Amino acid sequence: MKRIISLILAVVMILGSMSALSSCGAPKNDGAEISVYLGDAIFDFDPSDYYVSTNAELVLNLIYEPLFTLNSKGKIQCAAAKSYEVDEEEREIVIEIRETYWSDDIQLKASDFVYAWCERIISASTPNPAAPLFYDIEGVKEVVNGKGTTSDVGIKATEMQQITITYCDGADYESILRNLASVATAPVRQDIVETAVTNWSKSSNTIVTNGHFRVKAFNRETGEFQLTRNLGYRQLPTVKDYDNKVNPGLIYTTFKTTNNNVTVSYEDIAEKVVFIMAEASLADRAEYAKKAKVADHTSTYTYVFNTTHPLFADVNVRKALSAVIDREAIIEAIVFGKAADGFLPDISGGSDVALISTTANKVLAQKYLSKVSPSLIAENKSFTLTINNDEQSVKIASIVEQAWESLGFDVTVEALSTVTNQLVTSIDPTTKEPQYTDVVDSGIQYLVKEASYGKRDFDVIAIDWQTYSYDPVVGLATLTTALSGMGRDFYSGDVELGEADYSAPRLNISGWYDGEYDMLVSAIYGADKDDQSREFLIDAAESYLIENMPVCPLVFNQNFIFKSSKISNLKFDGLGNFTLGDVKLSNYKKFYKPEEEND
Repeated sequence: MKRIISLILAVVMILGSMSALSSCGAPKNDGAEISVYLGDAIFDFDPSDYYVSTNAELVLNLIYEPLFTLNSKGKIQCAAAKSYEVDEEEREIVIEIRETYWSDDIQLKASDFVYAWCERIISASTPNPAAPLFYDIEGVKEVVNGKGTTSDVGIKATEMQQITITYCDGADYESILRNLASVATAPVRQDIVETAVTNWSKSSNTIVTNGHFRVKAFNRETGEFQLTRNLGYRQLPTVKDYDNKVNPGLIYTTFKTTNNNVTVSYEDIAEKVVFIMAEASLADRAEYAKKAKVADHTSTYTYVFNTTHPLFADVNVRKALSAVIDREAIIEAIVFGKAADGFLPDISGGSDVALISTTANKVLAQKYLSKVSPSLIAENKSFTLTINNDEQSVKIASIVEQAWESLGFDVTVEALSTVTNQLVTSIDPTTKEPQYTDVVDSGIQYLVKEASYGKRDFDVIAIDWQTYSYDPVVGLATLTTALSGMGRDFYSGDVELGEADYSAPRLNISGWYDGEYDMLVSAIYGADKDDQSREFLIDAAESYLIENMPVCPLVFNQNFIFKSSKISNLKFDGLGNFTLGDVKLSNYKKFYKPEEEND
């Protein structure tokens, strides 16, 4: 669910040519400005980080390219990969990487993918919810849980431009390829990351990207950023015909906001001020819904219970709070999205049977509460719901707050914007003292990261729960312990982070642990791709999850676009994201403004 602090993006179409061009920048004043409104800012450009909004995933898809992509029908297509071959007898996938370049002109290598996957996602010392994308590959589940090293997994850079993947017996190689279409599996460079491990993805000086665009400038305080063409995208950075592969030249952001409400309107499209809107006020959504292009997304807007809180440790409380919510009323209020009748959206293989009533059932909610100790409710009557500070989240919270208070609870809604944290950027070689810098982050994203280490500073928190993939088991695994891919409890006791026991069980954001659920999800990964019981196990796991309700799904998210008739070549992919790589504006000279005027 995209946050609604207004954000204006402009794409400058570079349609001219020149004798030679390096990725230091395209020539000025030679294209149109296509103003695009996408939503809230993001503060971290790590493709596999804990992004908690679909808006972040959308922006990351502009600057990174994974090996594959999915078209609107879900068909696998090569992206950074040039080709691939599958040897089912040897259980191997051999992937050839196309000639393409990072935004600093260095050629993309197979080892960049291997480093991103093995050291940034799979490593036992790295908490990362994207880890389940790789569990069908040999050795990955073991390494994630502290057994073995990343050199033991079936992922190798067998040549400079070749990756060989060995997958588990019985696994579906097509599911692996689809998983590798997630932007979370995009490459990162070891030399870049290891120079600034804690903040490389938060500064334009250290971010390098392999997609259509690179980060030209990024303001940590405001979240504003500029993206410019990656001239080495699928071509030599010095190529003369630089329009051949990448059409848009520059994206720059500015904020236009009033009390966190959208001030960009649909009228701005009619007036040619904005040519694409991927976010809109609730009023504009309602009035112009029929004019929008809409695609289902692989994420679910979800309320996460802190199950270590005494009140939410009781499953009957969690089920009561879910039962009393009118999800149909939420959809009526926010217009786009579908009322969640389970945890997994349809696009991610959700159950064909409704597991949650999408209308409120107060009688059922009261029945659940009748099973709860009155003293427990009395002692924990008041609690806080933490949300992102945007119009849509606030509207949903107001509906839920009213429903929960009808059961006798006192609910405080806390709307967060950003937080400022100190990160270690270097160690002084003389004094050996750490050097810090202040970094602005999304308040919600920060709390989710902390929760992955066991520090849950919330009662109930709202996030876009990413399922990452078409494969339903990936989303289900994020709520296990052993397979969640997330962190371990580094906040208990006096154990230093570096001394942590990486074979200890992992956590999930909610703190919920259920051995039976873990076994169900583990059994799915162990089932043969052709085994009919696999589908049964998936349905059983989702049903079990809903029956225990550690999270409260509300909305199956949709991305939507309002666009001018002047815009063409704007497409959705199979995961519900849209791309700007080939977007065009007709009559662009009519809307031309020199770049200097935007400074």
